[in-house]
Amino acid sequence: MTDSTNYKKSFAILSWLNVVVGILMLIYQTFLGTLSSSFQISYFVFMLLMTGIPHGGLDHVIAKNTATLKKKKFTLPLFLKRYILAISIYSICWISFPAFSLLIFILISAWHFGETDITYSNQKIFLSISRFSWGVFVLLLILLMHQNETTVVLYRISNNSDQVMHLWQACIDHYKIILISSAILNMILLGSAYITNQLQIPITRLANLVIILVISIYLPLLPAFALYFGGWHAVRSFELIFNFLNMKETLIIKNPLIMWVKSLPMSILAGVAFVIGFAIWNKINLTWDPLPMVFIFLSVITLPHLDVMDQMTRKDSSLN
Repeated sequence: MTDSTNYKKSFAILSWLNVVVGILMLIYQTFLGTLSSSFQISYFVFMLLMTGIPHGGLDHVIAKNTATLKKKKFTLPLFLKRYILAISIYSICWISFPAFSLLIFILISAWHFGETDITYSNQKIFLSISRFSWGVFVLLLILLMHQNETTVVLYRISNNSDQVMHLWQACIDHYKIILISSAILNMILLGSAYITNQLQIPITRLANLVIILVISIYLPLLPAFALYFGGWHAVRSFELIFNFLNMKETLIIKNPLIMWVKSLPMSILAGVAFVIGFAIWNKINLTWDPLPMVFIFLSVITLPHLDVMDQMTRKDSSLN
């Protein structure tokens, strides 16, 4: 068994470790009382810093490798200019059109979650639809099972948009039908893909994902999102990136720990950008509210990251 194969097991171990952490939080919540606000925030920030943000810190390496495989030219300055331009434009949209920007965030998050949770052996339109459908289901599950907390977040992040709040209330009023319908749709789509050998997912990985989603239903919103986003999505993304960078044609990073370390410079740069964004937010006299700021920050760095990951999965759709 090669070192690369052994290293790949570390991602599964890390994902199951997050399951254990989730179960421990449930046990504490059941027998000792509600998780304190300070713990929820601390856990949320910890997961963002350890995996959530760093899993996007290798975008420049991925983009360079993708360009090499496609025999295209790559320059880091041009990549960074495009990356920063996308972030800047989306940031301006958040200030000017918060409701529209929120919709975009939900759509790109659904696609991004779907493309990392579910990988296929090809990129046919049917499979792209089922992948997006799965991402929508995950988002709906987390949001609709935390209705009160999500209502507060949406109210603050959309600047009390009437359209957003009316739509959200409609979702709340029919949340059982929405979740059941979405679950049935995904069973049909993913089941069809599996039966026709277009989808292959190890039973242990599927169990890992399902358990994390079930745990997230019973945790408060912040730790629930952190558990899925940092404990599953980011770890799964790291695994896909590791596989991509260790294909036979390009053995770039052979150790997951080294890969994580290499993600830190860009992660730190993202942290600096957040501080700058905070300063600008105060400078133009916008009301300071940390929760919307965090989600807006995640959304603006997700947009260019989504493009990089999408190019990667399209280049090698056998990453799973």
